[in-house]
Amino acid sequence: MKIIQSFWSQNLTDPLAENYGWLSEPHNWLSWILSANQLAKFYEVELYTDQKGYEILIDKLQLPYHKVHVVLDELNHYHKSLWAMPKIKTYSLQNEPFLHVDGDVFIWKEFSEELLSGDFITQNLEITTEYYEEMWRDIYPNLVFVPNEMKDYINNHNNYAYNMGIIGGNNYDYFKKYAAISSDFVDNNKSVWNSINGFNFNIFFEQVLFYNMVKESSEKVNCLFLDTPNDNNYIGFGDFDKVPNQKSYLHLLGTYKKSVSICNNLETYVIKEYPQYFERLRKLFPSHFSHYEMSFDSAKNLDLKNEFKLQNAFNTKQELSSEYIIGRNFMALEFPQEFDDLIAQNKAFELLKLSEVVIGDVFNEELNENLRSVIVPELGDLMSRLSIDEIDELILQELDKPILYDELIVNMTAYLEEDVDEQGRKDFIELIQNRIRFFIVEKVLFLKIMVEETDLIPSK
Repeated sequence: MKIIQSFWSQNLTDPLAENYGWLSEPHNWLSWILSANQLAKFYEVELYTDQKGYEILIDKLQLPYHKVHVVLDELNHYHKSLWAMPKIKTYSLQNEPFLHVDGDVFIWKEFSEELLSGDFITQNLEITTEYYEEMWRDIYPNLVFVPNEMKDYINNHNNYAYNMGIIGGNNYDYFKKYAAISSDFVDNNKSVWNSINGFNFNIFFEQVLFYNMVKESSEKVNCLFLDTPNDNNYIGFGDFDKVPNQKSYLHLLGTYKKSVSICNNLETYVIKEYPQYFERLRKLFPSHFSHYEMSFDSAKNLDLKNEFKLQNAFNTKQELSSEYIIGRNFMALEFPQEFDDLIAQNKAFELLKLSEVVIGDVFNEELNENLRSVIVPELGDLMSRLSIDEIDELILQELDKPILYDELIVNMTAYLEEDVDEQGRKDFIELIQNRIRFFIVEKVLFLKIMVEETDLIPSK
């Protein structure tokens, strides 16, 4: 199956100055770097774009596309808020089975043959709640044309849509029909583009319309995920700490794009795994990345990780250099899965609260009170602050010095009342384990695998 992506620069004079819904302008391009490279590990990917998109994604960033089609400049008469139109146009150009993958989707394994065998393929079915309905109530009275295929939605006979982080299938001819109706939906409302929320309009001429058309055709749709979440309740789609072992697909949709922690993880992941692409992006945004005091490559990244681990192996106070913090950030993406593996395999390991981490009272303006918090130094003299409760503080007090995980569990269960039953004890241990993992993810704890004596015996 042909794997494709699309990017339209929205006819902007300078696409690099647009954040495209992200926390900052560079994060949009970091997303494209990761999405394209992860796809290229498994597929030959084709890009559909316009001239300015070609200049950035291909000429400047040199993303690893197998083939590039510069065909989307003809969309330049559309309002820039209509971000789904390049996707609609790209579907219409397909003459063979295809799967379109959004630029904010990242994969860590191939899509299954079963998924790709479908006439229609999407990420998942979703329930349209009041969240979408309020958007529709705002848009609908202004529209001068609505296709017949939307009648069931208008009459409240269904409340579903498909999330199109991935979209495609083997019935490519049907996608031409869908693209034509979707384009008519948009084109026939040109007179109101400036008076409606165009950003929200995309949801209806793309996702909701597709659901209603496919429902009428009675065709089966293969979904990557069988869960049916509410339209505003996508949980876990930004969990960089769970790839590739627990998760192999992330989609930074909606508010994920504005999350500081998730965007920081995206940035760290790209620097760690694709340093050469990051260095190309860095040249386009020198002031944004000025807090990095070094250049990155694979060898340098390995040195940063090893130096961080070496320095913390002896529980000494660390000098907070940018090298140290970057090495720590790299390992914060790897330690959580090492932790999961060690727990699953029942192997011995030590934990330690990092010496630069401080516990103290932080004033919360919203609550107008001090909250016990963990304070974690970040790059550029910034700080992360995590509110903690009494159990958290007890855990972290135990971790002022290196301690075996099993010993920590024994120490923590000593705080339980004597009459707690076995299930209560198990629940408490699970709580402690989850909090430890949380603190590993949040760069509070250092994890050290214990080397068995047999591992130290040289092989003959």
